[in-house]
Amino acid sequence: MPISEAKRAQRGTIALFIAAAVLAAAGVTLLFGSDDAERPAAHAPVPSPTVPSPGADGRGSATPDVTASAPAAQSSKAPVPATPSPLPAPMQEAARAFTLAWSGHDARPGKDASYGDASRRAAAYTAGELTTELRNRASGTAGAQQWLRWKNGQVQVTAEVLHVTLPDGAPAPTRDSGFARVIYRVTEKPATGPSVTSEQHVALKLRRGDDGTWRVVGLPNA
Repeated sequence: MPISEAKRAQRGTIALFIAAAVLAAAGVTLLFGSDDAERPAAHAPVPSPTVPSPGADGRGSATPDVTASAPAAQSSKAPVPATPSPLPAPMQEAARAFTLAWSGHDARPGKDASYGDASRRAAAYTAGELTTELRNRASGTAGAQQWLRWKNGQVQVTAEVLHVTLPDGAPAPTRDSGFARVIYRVTEKPATGPSVTSEQHVALKLRRGDDGTWRVVGLPNA
C-alpha cells in the first residue's frame, strides 16, 4: 500500500511538470505572437493620394496638373523666329502697313465697291510709279471673279502680319533702300458659315524718302 501511494505521488508530480511546460510554451507563443501582430507589415503598400474626379469640386473640372499642362501651354504659343529680322524697324513697319491695306477687302453692303479698293488704300504707303499704278489699277479677270464670290457671301477679308524678314537671296538693306518679305495670315469671314484662313507672303521693295519715311516702291513678284 505505501508503494502504490508513492507511485501515485510520483505520477502527480510528473503531470504537474508537463502542465507547467505546456503553459510556459503557450505563454511564449502568445508573447511573440502578440508582438508580431502589433508590428506593421514591412512591405505594406503606401496609399496613393486621392485624385478628385471631374466636377468633384462643383466647378465642372478637376484642378489641372501644372507639370502636365506646362508643355501644352508652351506648344500653344506662336512660333518665334530663330533670329531677329535684319531689317530696320521703320522699314518693317512700312512693310506691315502696306500689306495690311493691300490684302484687306470688305464685300459687305455699304463697304468696298470693288476689288481694287484695297490697292487704292495701299497706295498711301507707296511712292513713285507704284503709287500711280495702284490708284489707277483695274481689277483683272481673276480679281473680278474673286470679288463676285466675296460679294455674294458678304465676306470680310482681314490680314495679320506674322513676320517681316529679308527675302532669300536678297542683298542686305542699305541706309535708304532694301527688300522685305512679309508673311501674313488672311482670314475670310462670310456673313454666314465658317471662316477660312490661309497663310500667304509677298515680296516688297522699299525706299526711304527725303523726309526719312520708308515707303514701298515695287512688288518684285506681283
